[in-house]
Amino acid sequence: MAEAFRRAEGRDLPERLVVALESGQAAGGDKRGKQSAALLVVHKEEYPYCELRVDEHRYPVAELRRVFEVARHQLLPFVQGLPSRQNPLGGIGQAVQDLLLTPPPYRPGGGGSAP
Repeated sequence: MAEAFRRAEGRDLPERLVVALESGQAAGGDKRGKQSAALLVVHKEEYPYCELRVDEHRYPVAELRRVFEVARHQLLPFVQGLPSRQNPLGGIGQAVQDLLLTPPPYRPGGGGSAP
């Protein structure tokens, strides 16, 4: 896991952590079996930068990857515009506003199909 984390240098921290989890799973995972996977990254603010969790899933690390890919496109740009210590008013840009007004199946990483 540590080697996979090092090889992912240049990617952002949440991605590097998911890569490390995938590496651990590929090497055999937890001897107790698979049940859940989680990712929590706290940076400069009181609120988490990225907080994702998958519970009671047959393939939790793979599902965490899927959820992370959706979050990368939909959640993280929103979180980056939230009020912060340096910018108390925040700044949700037009691209994020447009994203939020788009139905989820049509958002980047949203998958699925609209009715």
